Amino acid sequence: MKQIPLTRAKIGQEEIRAVTKVLKSGWLTMGRETEKFENEFAKYVGAKYAVAVNSATSGLFLSLKALGIKEGDEVVVPSFTFASTVNVIIHCGATPVFADIKMNDFTMDQKSMESLITKKTKAVIPVHYAANRAGIKTKIPVIEDSAHLIEKNGDNQNVFTSCYSFYATKNMTTGEGGMITTKDKETADWLKMARLHGLSRDAWKRYELKSKWIYTVEFPGWKFNTTDLNSALGRVQLKKLDAFQKRRRHVVNLYNKLLGLGNSGTHLYPVLVENRDKFFDKMQKIGIGCSFHFTPLHLQPAFKRFRTRRLPITEYVGDRVVTLPLDAVITDREVKRVAGMVKPFLVSRDISTKE
Repeated sequence: MKQIPLTRAKIGQEEIRAVTKVLKSGWLTMGRETEKFENEFAKYVGAKYAVAVNSATSGLFLSLKALGIKEGDEVVVPSFTFASTVNVIIHCGATPVFADIKMNDFTMDQKSMESLITKKTKAVIPVHYAANRAGIKTKIPVIEDSAHLIEKNGDNQNVFTSCYSFYATKNMTTGEGGMITTKDKETADWLKMARLHGLSRDAWKRYELKSKWIYTVEFPGWKFNTTDLNSALGRVQLKKLDAFQKRRRHVVNLYNKLLGLGNSGTHLYPVLVENRDKFFDKMQKIGIGCSFHFTPLHLQPAFKRFRTRRLPITEYVGDRVVTLPLDAVITDREVKRVAGMVKPFLVSRDISTKE
């Protein structure tokens, strides 16, 4: 029987032509194609400024550095996220403080977040899990981990930055890549220098025939820039994103109907099962590519030293969560096959949160 992978990128001739055009141009690294991508992306999400980087991880790290996050500072973050969201906090010398999540959409719980705020708290990183917007309200600077969510005209103007991912499994892809958006010009200007060694001028601007060759190193920066090859792919994918999202919503709605659930995010389709080892063994045997997103980070060896309390919902979900095949390619017939095989394993999301 035909295998159904967890996710597939939808790439057409338009993407191939766009990348080929850049290859033939002779300029492959960051240049005008990236500048156009930044402008188009900012317009799509409703942001004032967009800065392209090589990953959402780089975007989160640079955002923390732009805020001046350092040793002795604390950053509130959900434990239920990918390792990168917490890694960047530690790489800044700061302390991650783990918040619990809500059962309905697996995003950061407002009350849990509020209970963790101290004088040392310098930032909060909500994660828009599975493309569900985490509706966090706080006066603390917010850096959005929006790796799962690219929302048209949805950029939150009340946040410091939003960080997006274009990894190969995301709703639109550049293979590898990311974007930072912000409402503040000074921050955007700093980010553009920080992504490329702290240089005052990008390479492509220096190498133009009529351009001045000189530049200054304003501060010690990093090497987090993207390339015009990635950006060319991203520009085409961005134009198709609405169509991708429409198909993904249809798939989510069909899963909901077949499984009796109420999921809303269009990046992942998570369900809870008992005996996950048995579940994965069964799915592998019948050729259905499932995965899990995510393991609770406060229980992982790398982060155990930061654990201060139990996170009951995170731990319940983390023991049972699996994600089903979801992309803009999967057919209704494939969705029905997956749902039929998965349904016997499902368990309720009802849980008592009392300690």
